[in-house]
Amino acid sequence: MATEFQAALRGMGWQAAALRIHPEGLRRFHDLIDMLVEVDESGATLEAFFGDMSAARYRALSSGEVFARVLASMRDHMGGLLHALVVRRVEIIGAVSEPPELAHVVYRSEAQLSGAVSELRVMTLKKADGRWLVLETPELEVIREALRGTPRRLQPSPPPPDR
Repeated sequence: MATEFQAALRGMGWQAAALRIHPEGLRRFHDLIDMLVEVDESGATLEAFFGDMSAARYRALSSGEVFARVLASMRDHMGGLLHALVVRRVEIIGAVSEPPELAHVVYRSEAQLSGAVSELRVMTLKKADGRWLVLETPELEVIREALRGTPRRLQPSPPPPDR
């Protein structure tokens, strides 16, 4: 599952990645987007992520749909960030079980950029309905952190001070 999730991310298969995320992880992501949409009374955040979708239609989306649509929007508006998550090599090294329902997968990630240094990372998986699914990864945390700044990026710059 860890390999499939990483392959989906690197292939920009947002729906495929969402299918490999534990419902708890998807809910965490969805809660963040809900907060960003609700805080922005101008509607710019909703429009940036979902186009001309109404707030009611947005609220009807599943957490997996929200994840896939937001990442597709990020591809269009935050290409540099997604480039760093997509253009990299990943090698699964091993896993440590934490019974009864958690496992931690250790993997090496290296950006395919000149001078890039490989990093060891840990991904946490959790069982849901007898299947292992991704609960948390450094990649998801980077995406969530980038999204937390979205409302600030969408607001117009203040006019320059009069001289």
